[in-house]
Amino acid sequence: MAAVSVFDIFKIGIGPSSSHTVGPMKAAKAFRDGVSDDASLRFRVTLFGSLAWTGRGHGTDKAILLGLDGHEPETIDPDAIDDILARIEARGRVEIDFNLERELERHTNGMRFTAHDAQGRVVADEDWYSLGGGFIARGDEPEPAARAGEPRIDFADSASLLQAAADHGMTIAELVMHNESAWQPESDVYAGIDAIWAAMRACIDRGLRT
Repeated sequence: MAAVSVFDIFKIGIGPSSSHTVGPMKAAKAFRDGVSDDASLRFRVTLFGSLAWTGRGHGTDKAILLGLDGHEPETIDPDAIDDILARIEARGRVEIDFNLERELERHTNGMRFTAHDAQGRVVADEDWYSLGGGFIARGDEPEPAARAGEPRIDFADSASLLQAAADHGMTIAELVMHNESAWQPESDVYAGIDAIWAAMRACIDRGLRT
C-alpha cells in the first residue's frame, strides 16, 4: 500500500477545498518558483474542467493569485488575505481564464500556467494538476511520494487496523505513532499534531469573531 501519514490526512490550508483551493495555490507557487524573479513578468492562468466550473465559488482564482505571489497555504495569515489580494490585483499582472468547454487529459482539475516577459514572449508554459487532498503534479510527472518507505505495521482498512493493533498488543494511537515515528522523530510528530490543533482552534476563534 502507499505510505499514508497522519499529516497526509490532516493538512493546514485555506478553505474551502483541498483540491480546488489548497492544490491550486501550491501549484501556482511551484510554477512561480520555477521562473525568474523579473518583476515585469505577466502571468496567464487557464482553469479547466472542474476547476473552471466551480473555481470562483471555491476561491480557486484567489488561491492562484496568492500562490503566484509566493504564499503557501500552510503559512499564510488568513486575516491578511484580503489586503494581499487587493495589492496583487492593483498590479494587474495576472489574467485568469475559465475554460468551461474542455478538460486537460490527465485530470479534471487541470491548470495551465504561462509567464510572459515585458515584450510578450512566453518564458514558461506548464500544465499542473490538483489531484485531491492538496496533492499536485506537473504535466505527466508522477505524483510525488509524501513519505519514503512503507509503514512499520501495514493495514488497509479499519478491520485490518483493529486486527494489527490486537496482534501487536497496541492501541490504535500507539500503532499510528509507531508508524509515524518511522518517518520522523516522535517529537516532530507531536509538534506537527500540536500545530494542526492550534490551526483548528484559530479557525474556530476566527469564525466566532467574524
